[in-house]
Formats: sequence, C-alpha cells, structure tokens
Amino acid sequence: MKKLISAILALVIAASLSLGIIEAGAVGETTGEVNVIFLVDSSRSMNKSDPDMIRLEAIKLFADLCTLGKTKIGFVLFGTEINYEQAPMPINTEEDRIAIKKKVDELTELKGSTDIGLALRHSVESFPEASENEKGRFIVFLSDGRTVITKGENSTRTLEDSEADLEKGIEEAQNAGIPIYTIGLNANGDVDEEQLRHISTKTYADDTYMTNSASDLSEILSDIYVRHTGAENLQLASFKSIGGEHDTEFDIADGSVIEANLVIMHTGVLDDIKIKDPDGKEVIFNGSQADMSVTEGYTLMKLYYPNAGKWHLLVTSPADTKVDINCILTRDFRLCPTILTSREVCAGAIVKLRAELTDPSGVKITDENVITKLFGKGVLKNEATGETQEIVLTVDENSSFYGEGSIDTDDNYTVQVSLYNSNIDIRSEITTLEHGTEAYKEPEGPLKLILICAASVILLIVIIIMIIRYMKENIRFWSGRVVITVNKAGMPSMPMPYDFAKKVPGKRKVTLLDVLKTVSDDSAIVEAVPKSVTSAIKITMTDSGDIRLTKAGGVEYSGGITLGKKIVLSNANKVTIKYADKASGSNNLMIVQYLRT
Repeated sequence: MKKLISAILALVIAASLSLGIIEAGAVGETTGEVNVIFLVDSSRSMNKSDPDMIRLEAIKLFADLCTLGKTKIGFVLFGTEINYEQAPMPINTEEDRIAIKKKVDELTELKGSTDIGLALRHSVESFPEASENEKGRFIVFLSDGRTVITKGENSTRTLEDSEADLEKGIEEAQNAGIPIYTIGLNANGDVDEEQLRHISTKTYADDTYMTNSASDLSEILSDIYVRHTGAENLQLASFKSIGGEHDTEFDIADGSVIEANLVIMHTGVLDDIKIKDPDGKEVIFNGSQADMSVTEGYTLMKLYYPNAGKWHLLVTSPADTKVDINCILTRDFRLCPTILTSREVCAGAIVKLRAELTDPSGVKITDENVITKLFGKGVLKNEATGETQEIVLTVDENSSFYGEGSIDTDDNYTVQVSLYNSNIDIRSEITTLEHGTEAYKEPEGPLKLILICAASVILLIVIIIMIIRYMKENIRFWSGRVVITVNKAGMPSMPMPYDFAKKVPGKRKVTLLDVLKTVSDDSAIVEAVPKSVTSAIKITMTDSGDIRLTKAGGVEYSGGITLGKKIVLSNANKVTIKYADKASGSNNLMIVQYLRT
C-alpha cells in the first residue's frame, strides 16, 4: 500500500507541474566524447599470454567503433621500458581511422620483461591537463598483470621501484578522474587477476575483464564505450552457424539515434552480410548511408541516422563459424527546459525548473537506460551581485528532471539548465528573469481553477483505476528479470532471461537452481554448475525494485554491492560468479545481470 500512496503523490506532483508551462530555448547536442590511451603489454611474456594478439585487435576495433570528430586514441606499448608511444590523436575522418589502424598493424615486436608500474604511471601522465575540451579521458590496460623485473635489462629498476610507481600512478589517476579499465589476457591461464582488479577498483573503473579469445572483445569494448558515451548496447545474437543465412532482427526505437554500430565477431570468414531497413530495402554501404570495416576477426557496420523501426541483419557463413553480434547506438539529444515562478520575479519567489530530453524532432526520451545515466542541475544567478545558486534536478515518474530554488532579492536573475554526466553536457540557453515580470508566473484566477479542476478529475480517475487494479490483482509496482549466461566447457551460453511474475505480492524469492531449470532446456548447462552452488544462492526481489543474491560458500564474486552475506544488484548491474566446473573441475564463470522492467 505504501507504493500505491507513493505513486499517487507522484501523480499529484506531475499534475501540479503541468499548470502554466513556459519553455526556454534549447541548445546543444550529445555524442559522448572519447579520449583514450591503450596501455599494451608488449613484453616477451605475451607470446604465451596473448598469442593471437588480442591486445592489438582491441585498438583497431575501438577505432572502428568510435564516432568521427568525437574521438582521440593513443597507445603506449611497454616491456622493461616504453617500447612505443602514440599520443592521443583525433579521429576526425575515415583517413584518420585507417591511419591509426595501420600504425597498430606495424606494432608486432615483443621485447623486455614487464614493468607495469613504470608504464601505468607514464600513461596517466601522458594525458594533457584536463580542460573543457578534454572530456572522456580513460585508459584501457591489456596485460597478463604480472610485473617481472629481470636483472641486466634495466639495472636501475627494482621490483620495489615498479610497485611504488604503480601506486603513484593509481593515485594520480584517482585525482585526475581517469578510470583504468583492465583486460586480463589469459591464454595460458597465468593472469594475475588480483593485480588487475586492484588497478581498476582503485581508479573507479570497477570492472576487470578476463579473456583468452578475440570473440570476447566486442562485449568488453562495447561495455567500456557505453560507459563513456551514454550510448546504448544491445546484445543481439550469439550462435554457431549451421551454414547458410541467419536473420537477426534489431530495433531502432526513436529518432535520437545518429549512429548504429553493428559489431560482428566471427571465427572464420563470412560469406555475405546484408542489412535491410524497416521498409525491406537493402542498405548500400556507400559512406553516406552506411560504412563497413572488415578484418579477419570482426566486421563492423555503421548506419548513419537510421530510421526508427525493425531492421534485419542477414549473415551468411560457413558451418561451424562462431558468430557474436552486438549493436551500439549513439544518440543525439535535445534539452527542453521549463521555468515557472510562484509569483512575479521578486524576493521570496520560488523558481521551479523542469527539463525533458527529446530527440531532434522533439519526441520525449523515456528510455530508462538513457535517463538514469544523466544528472540534472539548474544555475540561478543574481545579475546584480553575481552570486549563483545551484538547483539539483531529480528524475520524476515521468522521466522528467525537476527541482526548485528561490529568489532572495529584488534583482534581475538568469537561469540555465543542464543535463550531464562525465562526458555529456547539454545546456539550455540562458533565460533572463527580469525583476517584477509575471511572464513566468503560474496561471491564476479562472484559468488556474479550470486547470486544477481538470487535473483533479483526471487524477481521481487514475487513482480509482489504480486502487481497483491493486485490490483485484495485487500488482507489484516493481518487476524485472535476471539474465544469466553460463560458461559450459569454456564457451558462454546464450543469454537466458528469467522474468519475475508481476502478480505475486510481497517479496519474490527463488533459488538459482530453480531459475536455471526454468530458463534452460539444456541439462548440461544446469549440471555444469554444482548444485551445492545453485541451490544455495537465493535470488530475492525487494520492494525497492532491486534484487539480492545470497552468497554460497567456496565461490568467488565480483560486481554489485556486497552487504554482509548478500550481493545487491540495481537496474542493469551484473555479478560474475566464478565456480569449479562440475565436468572438468576447472574454474569457470557465470554472469547474472538484473534488468528492471
């Protein structure tokens, strides 16, 4: 019943805010900026840890993925010392993209042992001092994570020197706000995951990625890219081809998408690729509608300003080809702010700010995956004194940002509204509130009364409907699903979703074993994870809309928030569970991701 009351209050607030709206001008567009340095281990140990040179493939794939004009990419290759360095260079044209990939293809030499501290500190200090135009700075570190100082190669360095530089570099990254994402190259099973996790956790990158296959790169780099651009990542398909054509459908939800990146990782050469738009017409890769980049291990296609609707990707491949497909959507947003005052502009007036995100045509964006990544604020400035007041905007039930401030003196004020995160900053025009003006005042008199009555009637109807539905069906205000991926014999399964029922009141609790039996028809997947683990891990949906996993003994966990013997996952969070495979006895992984619906 508390949830019902909360929802009613939210509707009351929404109705009151709908009275008398004056919109200020909107400016700004958003495509997240990327300024990245790839820190790449090129010591002799990479012959065993990364024989397929995943580390270099990662740079090329990321270059293909990023948006022209919004990207800077550099790289540092190291062993005992810095073997090669490329300062972050702008990727403004296709020629720039090709040039940096060509540089990477030339970097095949391995030499020296491994001085991680030296290289990490050098990479952090390679970034110029941050400015308004230097957004989106981060480092991607690819290594087996093991520092090895060999005598004779560099007699002035010791293991203690390297460890001291490592901690100093981490501290400098923390202070500069530069997260360091670590990717463990583990072809020989000798990666130092603890060291890599120490680096990523201390620099607030949180995640450490482990891989021994180029097929993992799409998901890893997509995840990093999405964190820094506000883009959206859709995992479309993962399959082993039986030969012939495979049709994968994907959805462009609205008109804010300016670039759709389809990333196909494949273990062999594909026979053919086609894309059909919502009208069934085949896309032409001519540089204006779409582009395609092909290497031995991946194919990346860019669709520019794709129309909303259902699209189809048709992949023809030889039998036994392993194919993984991701779609990353880069968006262009507009900010539509609203300014209201409780009275004419003067001392004591309350200023109410509301901001909505729209696509370029003005259609409101309500996608939670987008909205929850943004912060909102308004800046109220006294033009006479220069003093400013920052108004925090919070998200309401209607996916709008709302906040209030107050006017303290009889002066002119200006207001500017912005939505932002570490890479995106969309600002409205500056609006002047002249002293004494009633232009932004809420409606009064008969008009206000009529609006209030109309809103009240609508609100009453909604409340009655909600009460009836609540009493009749006990509908929960939160529901969601967990998506589980299980490694079986070293290969990840298809993502398996489990939806929580909407009509069961109170807390929902199931065991992981129950979930696996429900979502998988493959008994080998269910039996791959020991039942002592799956039956001990209980998944509970709470009244707040999160889920909690009860820990089982003898299992390693990473991700989520640990509360005693439980791990809490909020929307779009995931936890990685490392266990001993029942069949082989070797360490394996299971990933549990929670998506609120």
